[in-house]
Amino acid sequence: MAWDDDLTPEHRAVASHIGSHARLLAGPGTGKTRSLTRRVCFLVEERVVEPDAILALTFTRAAAYELRSRVEAKLGEDRMPHIATLHSFALRQLLRNSDRIQTLPQPIRIADDWEERYIILKDLKSMLHLSTIRETNKLLINLSADWQTLNADQSEWEQNYPNPAFLGAWQEHRQIYGYVLRSELVYQLKRAIESHGDFELEGPPEYLLVDEYQDLNRCDQAIVEAICDRGAEVFVAGDDDQSIYGFREAHPAGIRQFVNEYEGAVNLTLEICKRCDSEILDLGQFVARQDYNRLEKSLQADEGREGGTIGILRFADENSEGVGVARLCQYLIDSQGLNPDEILILLRTDRNKVFSSLLVESLEQYGIPVAASTAEDSPFNGTIGRIVLAALRLLIDQNDHLAWRTLIQLRPNRLGEGAIHTIYEYAKTNNNNFAQVIHAIHQDDTLITSRHARLVSSEVDSILNALEEIRASMADDDSVIDTLEEVINRFVLTEEDREPIKAEFEKILGATEAGSIPELLHNIEASDARIEQEIEAGQVNILTMHKAKGLTSRAVIIVATEDEYFPPRDTGAEIGDERRLLYVSLTRAKNYLFVTYCDRRVGRQRYTGRTSGQTQRTLTSFLRHGPIRPESGTVFIRTLES
Repeated sequence: MAWDDDLTPEHRAVASHIGSHARLLAGPGTGKTRSLTRRVCFLVEERVVEPDAILALTFTRAAAYELRSRVEAKLGEDRMPHIATLHSFALRQLLRNSDRIQTLPQPIRIADDWEERYIILKDLKSMLHLSTIRETNKLLINLSADWQTLNADQSEWEQNYPNPAFLGAWQEHRQIYGYVLRSELVYQLKRAIESHGDFELEGPPEYLLVDEYQDLNRCDQAIVEAICDRGAEVFVAGDDDQSIYGFREAHPAGIRQFVNEYEGAVNLTLEICKRCDSEILDLGQFVARQDYNRLEKSLQADEGREGGTIGILRFADENSEGVGVARLCQYLIDSQGLNPDEILILLRTDRNKVFSSLLVESLEQYGIPVAASTAEDSPFNGTIGRIVLAALRLLIDQNDHLAWRTLIQLRPNRLGEGAIHTIYEYAKTNNNNFAQVIHAIHQDDTLITSRHARLVSSEVDSILNALEEIRASMADDDSVIDTLEEVINRFVLTEEDREPIKAEFEKILGATEAGSIPELLHNIEASDARIEQEIEAGQVNILTMHKAKGLTSRAVIIVATEDEYFPPRDTGAEIGDERRLLYVSLTRAKNYLFVTYCDRRVGRQRYTGRTSGQTQRTLTSFLRHGPIRPESGTVFIRTLES
């Protein structure tokens, strides 16, 4: 099939643009991914560009998988360009050039979400004598913001840092445990490119495609500029109305200013929304247009997409709301013929599962299959999953400090915080790192005068023997799956515990290009759990709004759309972010859109939102004066059912 088969004139013009940098403004459902796919095909088939000279960067692992799958279906596996998330690309380039980089702990190892929360933040809280993890996390967020906004590039940034005690504690801790934070990954790539004239970029790229450009922060954009400076033609796609990652310093100004910042850049647009029925799109546009700084764009529903079933539904409290949501799902499945996995339930927040647990209970009472992926419910966040990941890391590198720390911390070995503290202090005093001390104690359990020394030596011996047995049982041609099986079977006792871990690995392998255990681990390290999606087939899926980015569903139910959550605080920048987040959520829906809110929240949900402790709730101001008027949820559902 030719690269432009089945393309509309609008999509063909976008995909075949050549000769200058370009910005594609594409609203929800207009075919942005389709255009990016065909642009890659156009470059390879029509312009005869070598696939290695094309680089496509996405923001999430799911988006990279979708783009990769579509391109492979058109071009075949042997003509695939490199398609990756920005963070996995950054890690890959740093690893390729690790012999040039002396400023980072070697080998380069990214601390994943769990390690950041339960090792790094926990330790820093203790070292700095802080009261809560939240305090520690705020300090780390401020440090990350300096990388993401490029404040860290200012002269004497380190000398003038407002909290030198935190900076010093973190630098000591990262040296002993040998890690790089994911939030500094792109910044370290930028610094390395600037510092080393012989830094080698894979390819190198002649054509750079960047998806969801509105979600890049200043540091991310600097990487795009650096690739451009090396001769690449840049094609970015996105929508300033869908910039929702302010928590990582992303801002819509980047895509708004692109054509002014890249010499000769042209503006391309897609204007026909093939996803949303007209009334759904109208409500979304009403919300988006409240931002007077947005780029004005033409966006209209495709022919034949008139109407849509839509309601803004008021309930007395969270219990009646939960029942109402369950009845809506039952109506959609039984009366409208939707499959459960064609229904998305979206939440602004779900700390401690305070919203999703009630919804799951309500849906299960109605016999509706449901899966909630809003909190830290991955098997990799549990003890057994962490032990397997740590064992895999030690199988690759027996000096992985964080892996040793994890196993000592989690395995049933009678070792606790006292032993870990003793090892850390010895490493600090003797200018060692964690793994060096671990191996030294294994060789000589009199090295430290501690009652834990013999237990540490025995634990290390047990782990090393297990890893050696795994290596001995493996053949040279064993696949990634074979290796995973060996490690899981050796470190997990029961089949019941093994199954969810195997399923999680298979899910990640299916969504990445990982062809080896190191590549698999790098993909896990570089992924942000706050934005990656976990959709379960055959079930109604409950997600946070940030995780719904890029998804489409026949029916969307947005729960708890109240002023107390939209926006969570009265600050200008966050108000814009929250408004765009609501717009993104509304425009996930194709045919059915239901928005719910309560007059009051009386149970655990009473203590959520910016008026925590108060029961009264009010519909968000973003929707209050829109084209769809609020109505009683109970009456609306009764009318549907009749």
